[in-house]
Amino acid sequence: IMKSLLLLAITCPFGHPWAAPRTRADRPAASRTTKLFLARSRSPPPIIPADLRRSIREVAEELWSEEGGIPAAADAAEREKGEGGSPISGEAPYPAETGRSYADRTSYFEKLANDGDPRAQHSLGLLLWSGYGGCHVDPESSARWHAAAAAQDHLDGVAVLGGCLRTGTGVGKAKDVALGLKLIECAAERRNPTGINKRAALEETNGNFEEAYRMYSECWRRGNGNGDGGRGRCVPNALLLMNLGWCHVHGEGTTKDVPRGEDLWRRAAGMAPDEGSEEAAWLLYLQYKRDDPKEARQWLELAADLGFDEAVEEMN
Repeated sequence: IMKSLLLLAITCPFGHPWAAPRTRADRPAASRTTKLFLARSRSPPPIIPADLRRSIREVAEELWSEEGGIPAAADAAEREKGEGGSPISGEAPYPAETGRSYADRTSYFEKLANDGDPRAQHSLGLLLWSGYGGCHVDPESSARWHAAAAAQDHLDGVAVLGGCLRTGTGVGKAKDVALGLKLIECAAERRNPTGINKRAALEETNGNFEEAYRMYSECWRRGNGNGDGGRGRCVPNALLLMNLGWCHVHGEGTTKDVPRGEDLWRRAAGMAPDEGSEEAAWLLYLQYKRDDPKEARQWLELAADLGFDEAVEEMN
């Protein structure tokens, strides 16, 4: 199972934990690219540059050309006329009072996405990529929804659209490696955790595990308000916490510290149903299934409820 996940994730634009083969080989010192990234991250730019906003808009219009136009929020026209407002981040919340299980969340986000909610568009796009939450895998629709979110200055959407453009996943002839990398860098420079996940995954692909760890941990540090008085915080998402936990559990790019890694996985799983929570729950199940079956069972049930394929198979 793990080998198949490794092979799949090499081409995945979304930044799963197995984004590159993981080894315990000697790692190089921080590159000039990473040093520049960390220096820039001390003072993140407030808005998306006008040229990138135009490029995003052009891609979104192309991907939505046969769908009757890009679903947008009520204030989208005003944002488009100006320079754009403060970037938006994060997934749409899935309120417990809906009375639904996590398996039904696609229909909930779909309505909000069609009404123009960029966070819901991002959440729906993630589900359409993974097939979780009661939907079928549809890379084209996933890319389209992320383009819609990105066109409304949603930084996670910008980062994921960048991944799609870089790999060509779901975008057909719109594939543009250079633009994709620019979008990923744009999101990462603004301390968006999805952008940082993708930027770090590129380092992992090149075997630069120390650099990837440095990026994950810097976001975690700033998310806790350490080092800059709370200015320019980077609030980690579940996927980043899960990736950082992986680094600690397996000693990749840092000293091995299994308890700390497990704690990060618990935090990630606690952010369910956000992307990354399902992998974190599954990894906790694998950690505990031999020595603490009762503890393992609760993580297995959560991972299965979130739709993680291996967990669903294990439950059956």
